[in-house]
Amino acid sequence: MLKYLLVPILAFSLLACQSDQGEPVTEQAPAEDPMQEQFQQQQPAAEIDVSDDELKKFLDASSVVQQIQMESQQEMVAIVEDEGLAVETFNQIAQARQTGQPDDDINVSSEELEKFDKASETISVLEQDMESKLMSAIEDEGMEPERFMAINMALQQDPSLQQRIQEMMGQPQMQ
Repeated sequence: MLKYLLVPILAFSLLACQSDQGEPVTEQAPAEDPMQEQFQQQQPAAEIDVSDDELKKFLDASSVVQQIQMESQQEMVAIVEDEGLAVETFNQIAQARQTGQPDDDINVSSEELEKFDKASETISVLEQDMESKLMSAIEDEGMEPERFMAINMALQQDPSLQQRIQEMMGQPQMQ
């Protein structure tokens, strides 16, 4: 279940990584995952109380999450390239498989499909490791992963919380 809760975090941090790095995404985004949809439907769009201290912890944890995500993304690119497969080809195959397109209909060779499968296996192990690192990093910043995810979900739906985050990010760090 935790994997499905992590999706918003990963999406949030992945978007930040893409805008910072401009690198292609090698991670497969879940295609209309029914468990994720069910979880999101269960979550009310209600505001949650978040103290300034908790918001600061959230921002600190988000920064670490972003770093882990960027490092993992670079590792994923390396895995794909080490298999001798172009990242674009990997993404093309991943997208086709997510939409249920038969391998025969994908405009790639059987050798490329084999390379994709090998890279995917390695990336799957990396993703599991990354998930563990993310949970530990969030906890190391003084937050429970579930609370981090709740704030992240609220942040996507609550303009006042978004504004507070923006204001906090704009303020110089005082120590």
